[in-house]
Amino acid sequence: MKLYMKQRFFSWTEDFDIYDANQRSVYTVKGELISLGRKLHIYDSQTRDRVASVHQKLLTIFPKFDVLVKGKRIATIRKHWSFFSPKYSIDELGWTIKGNIWAHDYQLYDRSGKRVASVGKKLFAWSDTFEITPHNDEVDPVHIIAVVLAIDTVMDAEQARKIKGKRVNNTK
Repeated sequence: MKLYMKQRFFSWTEDFDIYDANQRSVYTVKGELISLGRKLHIYDSQTRDRVASVHQKLLTIFPKFDVLVKGKRIATIRKHWSFFSPKYSIDELGWTIKGNIWAHDYQLYDRSGKRVASVGKKLFAWSDTFEITPHNDEVDPVHIIAVVLAIDTVMDAEQARKIKGKRVNNTK
């Protein structure tokens, strides 16, 4: 079952839907407009129940997010310093990331080396659209979506910081 995370072209609170291959909304993601750090909540589109949350941890040198499912932390995602390509660790779940994170073309692997999911950014879309393919039926797709959201949020924040830095430098 492939899932498609289609972010809106413009949204103050980062609200968007996650669809199945038949374009039916499976999950809805809602961001908090006013919060300390970024907070995203994932809701089941049918029941409207919150199934997971992604919370940015503040006062850290590198970005760090907690993934909560039904109020319980299941993972902490940390970005680590590296020279060439971004490095992340996904604590508690024991997942690793391989691939080109900058191009949003990567895979998640479990401790045994078994592929958990593939993530790819669709080209030629009006807004950021990611194709998420779970490969392990034993893993809840909500866990995968939450991890992908956290990674994407770090990438968005870094891109915004670069754009803001260029604007400041160009005005001097």
